[in-house]
Amino acid sequence: MGEGYEPLDTIRASYNLRASVTVAPILFHEESRNLFEQDKNAISLTAWACVVYSMVPYLGILFLPLAFAVGGAGYIVSLRQPHLGGRRLAMICVVLSVVILGIQLLLWWLLTLFHSWIVDLPIRG
Repeated sequence: MGEGYEPLDTIRASYNLRASVTVAPILFHEESRNLFEQDKNAISLTAWACVVYSMVPYLGILFLPLAFAVGGAGYIVSLRQPHLGGRRLAMICVVLSVVILGIQLLLWWLLTLFHSWIVDLPIRG
């Protein structure tokens, strides 16, 4: 609460604290960490975007070569310039692009399989 809040004055007056400002004591000191610290470089973030786009069924297969190539490039850049970071994200992108490639190929195979079933159906008339 701010100092201009009038009911706060009456509370302080009831405890004989009219002129003092109370501050909560620090019980223990921890070394603070930056929760939003990112260990990523621009190339590995681009690879991650390609991986996300490759998750679109059927059409996402177009982004898989990009995800694999850019993820590999991000890994190489992180090896040459370790201060940029992004090595872990680049490797995750390379591995996920291979896994998603398998899933996309399965989906395309199922599409051709269903198409052959539909074409071979007898037409009753």
